[in-house]
Amino acid sequence: IMGELVWKKSEQGYVLSAFFWGYLCSQILGGYLAGRYGARLVIGFTVLGSAILTVISPLAATISVFAFIIARVLIGFMQGAIFPAFHTMWSLWSPPLERSLLTGLTYAGAQIGNTAVMPLSGLLCKYGFAGGWPSIFYVIGTAGILWCLLWFFYVSDRPSRSKRISKRELNYIENSLPNILTSNSRKKKAVPWLAIFKSIPVWALFCGHFAGDWGAYIMMTSLPLFMNDVLGLDFASLGFLTAIPYIVYFMFINLGGFVADKLQNANILSTIATRRLAMIIALGSQSIFLIASGYCGCGQETLVIIFLTLGIGLSGVQYAGFVVNYLDIAPTFAGPILGIGNTISCIAGIIGPLMVGQLTPTGSKEEWQLVFWITGAVLLTGTVIFCLFAKGEVQPWALGDVDKDVNCELEKKTLSTLESSS
Repeated sequence: IMGELVWKKSEQGYVLSAFFWGYLCSQILGGYLAGRYGARLVIGFTVLGSAILTVISPLAATISVFAFIIARVLIGFMQGAIFPAFHTMWSLWSPPLERSLLTGLTYAGAQIGNTAVMPLSGLLCKYGFAGGWPSIFYVIGTAGILWCLLWFFYVSDRPSRSKRISKRELNYIENSLPNILTSNSRKKKAVPWLAIFKSIPVWALFCGHFAGDWGAYIMMTSLPLFMNDVLGLDFASLGFLTAIPYIVYFMFINLGGFVADKLQNANILSTIATRRLAMIIALGSQSIFLIASGYCGCGQETLVIIFLTLGIGLSGVQYAGFVVNYLDIAPTFAGPILGIGNTISCIAGIIGPLMVGQLTPTGSKEEWQLVFWITGAVLLTGTVIFCLFAKGEVQPWALGDVDKDVNCELEKKTLSTLESSS
């Protein structure tokens, strides 16, 4: 970091993977706690904890690389509970025919953070206070603390507890999710762990999830290294250039969710056909463009940026694929199951940066070509397994008193009634 902390390439690999060691450990716990105590508290306090740890990270880095790794592990532990908790919240808030868009918006918000932080980090590293690079952690950590204040003030766990929802919207949501809201109003249902682990569609979903996260984690942690090694860009330029793919990524998350819901609403594609198409577009295109970027010659830096932007950007469509499929097959248990899926996919976050560190000791183009070929193979394998074995309907072990198809019909009738009365 600006020459102040001299860490070997292997140590950098451990630093980049440290977050995922903690992230791995809290996924299932996050889904469980959200189901028991509410997603609002789980998300709020985990973001607050990770923000405080971010603020003290520069101190840890100056003590030793080991201390900084510990801080990153703890931040990962806090962050690991967030997305399973969000799935628990959306199971109570999102009507079935709006799931792709609403779930995508949540994840798209995370990409706003990536898009803003990358150029901001480059500027703070070069021009910031407290010596430059420490200001990155101070600014981001403080922003997280301020965000928590807004979260606790505005957010409610379920529609019936919200003071800001209209009666019309409340009726629409409750009528479209009768079995979900009813089962959550009664005594909490036990999670059918054995049935979950024996379910082939669940494991197909996990494979698609692992593949998608492998590509995402490789790019998130290694894109600046690739641009520095192969393109020779400085860190200030890197901040802006690495943000470009995530701006496009953000756009495709929202566009993919919107189009997916429209295709289902118009009965053009079934739920599972929509999910398969999303995965093929997202992971298939990412594998092609990543591999192609590794073979661009000298003086083709612009082409590399275009390929990386298309590869990362189009992968945002995956949120209309495997991500929302958790709510398709088991809406009542989406949080705990996503916790399992995220736990498994965290292996990608741990192995990926370590693999990059081992395979790119000199940072040559040939070394990065191998990284991209391996990534492409993982992406395509996960896509094939998902397309062959995933399902789009609620699984028998996850059914409540009313099944998903009835929910969708109720939602359509409710929406039609509301529109005719307005």
